Amino acid sequence: MPYSINRYNNTLLTVVEDGTIDSTLDIKLIGKNYAGYGEVQNENFVNLLENFSGTTEPPRPISGQIWFDSNLNKLKFRDKNNAWRTTGGAEVGASEPTTALSTGDFWFKTSTDQLYAWNGSEYVLIGPEAALGQGTTLLRSRTVSDTIGGAHAIIEAIVDDATVHIISSDEFTLDGALNPITGFSVIKKGLTLVNTGSDGITTSDHRYWGTASNSLKLAGLPDSAYLKVADYGGFDDIGFTLGDSDDLAVFIDVDGITPVIRNVLSNTIKFQTTSSGIKTPLTLVANDILPGTTAVSNIGSNTYKYATVYAASFDGVATQSTTLFFNGGYRSAVGNASTANSIVARDASGDVYANLFQGTATAARFADLAEKYLADAEYDVGTVVAVGGDKEVTAAKYGDRALGAVSASPAFMMNKDLEGGTYIALKGRVPVKVQGAVRKGQRLVAANNGTAVAAVPHANDIFAIALESSDDTGVKLIEAVIL
Repeated sequence: MPYSINRYNNTLLTVVEDGTIDSTLDIKLIGKNYAGYGEVQNENFVNLLENFSGTTEPPRPISGQIWFDSNLNKLKFRDKNNAWRTTGGAEVGASEPTTALSTGDFWFKTSTDQLYAWNGSEYVLIGPEAALGQGTTLLRSRTVSDTIGGAHAIIEAIVDDATVHIISSDEFTLDGALNPITGFSVIKKGLTLVNTGSDGITTSDHRYWGTASNSLKLAGLPDSAYLKVADYGGFDDIGFTLGDSDDLAVFIDVDGITPVIRNVLSNTIKFQTTSSGIKTPLTLVANDILPGTTAVSNIGSNTYKYATVYAASFDGVATQSTTLFFNGGYRSAVGNASTANSIVARDASGDVYANLFQGTATAARFADLAEKYLADAEYDVGTVVAVGGDKEVTAAKYGDRALGAVSASPAFMMNKDLEGGTYIALKGRVPVKVQGAVRKGQRLVAANNGTAVAAVPHANDIFAIALESSDDTGVKLIEAVIL
């Protein structure tokens, strides 16, 4: 006779024929007179004892059945909606359960490590607050210690695992070794941003953003009572004043275009710096511009120079000048060149050059008076010349009336501008080419090849007198005076 198996609610579950095993459920139902039922029966008891422990759910569950999920170490039951539910703790998974939970049941979201509760219509986040993939984000109440062991309650604002600001009812120095919070040392009364120093200034770009109705710096006054960025340059022509007695006035002059800075109480305005003590490089006194201390301040420097300084007169020492006032006009300094309307200077040898010297010279460096003549050849110093040849003068010969000798360094140069001319000494002391022995005081006359010789008694055409003696019978230079 077959067994009719009913559930607890009296609904028929299955019919087990005699001598068979029914596998409708996860435990085996044994029919009447089934041989070897003992093993099957014992396995059923073991499965019930271990609550079908395994990593996969039982394949043929019924509502109310208990299963131990050995993968999650959770004891689960089969609900009326044919879904496995956790008997304690929370449902665990990366996505929300597909079957409805009872109000108040929990679901732990493994992808964000957050706990949710079912309110009957949706899952409500219990915590921790966090942005997906951005770490912990929440307001956390906690107690921290200061550096002297005192305890302080704070509210810590955390975004992406980093504390952004702390709210405190008092001020203290955080014990960074006992309870470190990155970016915080001195906690101010009120709200302290991360990286705020003891001076109350953040070293990073963390800021408060938005509009505040009042600020300690404004002292309760409306912003219209202060000079704002948009107001720069916004004063009327009447300007503004400084000092208890309106000592200094800054305004636009009556012409409507000229700015004025005026000392209202006296005739002095000082400009000061504080580098290495108070310095006063400039003082305005009545019509004058004065330094604070005599012979200390400079105008310009070697690096920063004024382009042009204009003045009716200058009283002092100038290290350099490009012009000099002379005879109603200014003359440029152009070195030792013979340039018109210029100031002549000595060269490296101490020489002075001029195209024309007008005045009296008390001395001359050299000894002869010379004039330029056109010679028919280039002659050495001391060569005796006479009028003749293709040009004006030529080398003298016997019988010529010598004009003079080629000068080495004339003391006085005549006919200076004659182009191509040769200076011929006409008077004075010069070297002269002489051939044959000669005695100091002997008279000299022209000889061949531009030389001179000692004259015989009663000779004519004497042009020079020897100033030294020589026994050399050849041609040599001796000092002579041109007559």
